[in-house]
Amino acid sequence: MKIENARGVGSAGGAKKSGQTAAPGFAPATDAPQRTAAATSAQSVAGLDTILALQAETLDPDRRRRQVRRGTAALDALEDLQRGLATGRAPGRLKAELERLRRGGEMTGEAGLDSALLEIDTRLAVELAKLEMSLGVA
Repeated sequence: MKIENARGVGSAGGAKKSGQTAAPGFAPATDAPQRTAAATSAQSVAGLDTILALQAETLDPDRRRRQVRRGTAALDALEDLQRGLATGRAPGRLKAELERLRRGGEMTGEAGLDSALLEIDTRLAVELAKLEMSLGVA
């Protein structure tokens, strides 16, 4: 927008009737659409950067699903260990299964799920340490 001269502001009139021109001393700049286009392209680049950043930060549904399956399998393996210890016959393959499950942990990005998985991993580590001690003593 371009201002032609620095005259004072006059009194406000009623609504303009169609066909009237702009007030004397005021004319829209001819390069206004070009400036708008430049601002729009800068906004679209900023929007694209935002979308790319969000894609990098979004939660991976496959990772979440994998970790939920791993957590469930770990709880099942711990339950099998508990049953085996109660009956006095824990399967030999169980130690290897617990180690495999413990190694497969990764963060999902969901605080609640990651916290629960961390507790499961801690229990796996404790039970593995107990098994190693009992195998070392025996």
